[in-house]
Amino acid sequence: MKNKKNIKILVLLAVCILSSCNDFLDRNSLVGLSEGNFWKSQEDAIMGINSLYHANREFTNSIVMYGMMDDFTDISYQSWSTGLTTGNFPANASFYANSWGIFYKGIYRANTAIKHIPEIEMSEDIKKRTLGEALFLRGYFYFKLWDFFGEVPLYDSPMNVDEAYKARNTNEEVYEFIVRDMTDAYSYLPESYDQTNVGRATKWAALAMRGKAHLWAKQYEKAAADFKEVMEKSDRKLLNNYHDLFRVAGNNNSEVIFDVQYIAEKGHGIATDRNYGNAMGATTGSQRTRPTPKLVNSYEMIDGTPFDFNKYTNAEGETFNPDSPADWKDEASVRKLFENRDPRLHQSIIVPWAEFVGKNSISLTYRFPVVNTPDAYVPVWKNGSYSWRKFVETGSVYGLQDNMPQNFPLIRLADVILMYAEAKNEALGAPDQSVYDAINSVRVRAGMPTIPAGLDKAQMFEKIQHERMIEFCGEGQRYSDIRRWKIGKEVVDGIWMTEFTGVKIRQRGFPDHYYLWPIPQTEIDLNPKLTQNPGWK
Repeated sequence: MKNKKNIKILVLLAVCILSSCNDFLDRNSLVGLSEGNFWKSQEDAIMGINSLYHANREFTNSIVMYGMMDDFTDISYQSWSTGLTTGNFPANASFYANSWGIFYKGIYRANTAIKHIPEIEMSEDIKKRTLGEALFLRGYFYFKLWDFFGEVPLYDSPMNVDEAYKARNTNEEVYEFIVRDMTDAYSYLPESYDQTNVGRATKWAALAMRGKAHLWAKQYEKAAADFKEVMEKSDRKLLNNYHDLFRVAGNNNSEVIFDVQYIAEKGHGIATDRNYGNAMGATTGSQRTRPTPKLVNSYEMIDGTPFDFNKYTNAEGETFNPDSPADWKDEASVRKLFENRDPRLHQSIIVPWAEFVGKNSISLTYRFPVVNTPDAYVPVWKNGSYSWRKFVETGSVYGLQDNMPQNFPLIRLADVILMYAEAKNEALGAPDQSVYDAINSVRVRAGMPTIPAGLDKAQMFEKIQHERMIEFCGEGQRYSDIRRWKIGKEVVDGIWMTEFTGVKIRQRGFPDHYYLWPIPQTEIDLNPKLTQNPGWK
């Protein structure tokens, strides 16, 4: 973003043009309108703001999809080796540079909108709304930069090539900037939208993100207050059916606070079916991301007690050994492992002998060892792999492999509730009833019992950590959680990716310096004022 070529690209504002469809995200990109010829009308303001959502979608798509960030943690893994899973990713990897560029592209667009919208003669309501959207998305992009890279340069106006060589601002300065943007966005944005504008940022999204910034900065009282206001004053409600959150039929549900919107059109959908799914789904998938045995084994029993292999036997009546492929070949023994478990297990993951509705609405059974029969679920990886049910459509309604119309949640009410529980627990000497009520509301929705009373602060934190791991698996939240909790090295480094049979696939890596991404080497080469994060060369 610091060289003339990139600045020139940014000056050519990429916008989304209005079409005959009602949904504001059903747009084609219009590239090539210079800043001087734009920002003349209300329509220009709306189209300019739409380009910010496009940048956000670009990042969500950039790792295949944002949820696959969990592949860099202990709960899922990429089927193909990458440096972020093995601990061998260089500072000059394009992954980092692309992410940095997308965020600053969005920031440039937001700054341009914030500069010009006040000058346009237009409806005051639309002016306030579009300014609020620009402030929200600028703050959101800076939050992502802060989360991944730490200290970053702050730009609050559309910079030209001579102004684009700043040093990194401090963590405190970045945090305060995000809080200001979210505070201003909260004051401008509406609480909700009509159907033609569903998916735009609301004041509740701004408040949730402000609370998240407070939580990341360890300002726990402030974080809890923001989350509490969202919980008590917004119209957002937990959806009764957890699995519906991750299906096309559940788009724009009552729980989602901010998401990335997709439609079933080439170039405007999401590749969940290809990368989460397998060949038996609505389209031909690749299972690029797979749940780990650790995640599956972490799902509690329906009574809230931990799952334990030592309580089960194999076909010979001996203690079930998960590292023995032979023990996994007995249907009766294996079925028992997955009975009476947290309902979210079967709503999120396909395990051996589970059912899946495949193409042409045929019910398929995941037999193990894998067989290839008309009624069999056949995973891409056949030697002992769990598969995602989350984000994978059933039947044959949709046929665009890389363009599913599945919206992707970035903030939902369950996240706010559990962040409230965490912030409040940290702010107090011991958890109060509101912490129990928060975590229990998420568990009861899932069909699980409430947590036991009498927990101390550390015990409650462990419960919150567990609940976040289970509730948000496959949504990309875990990667930020293990880094901000400083447990990434503990839970990832040196751990082997394995099949559920115990067969080793690849050893994980999480060096000390992986808590932050490197400042892209290309940016440092262009801007001598940028310094590198510790440990990166």
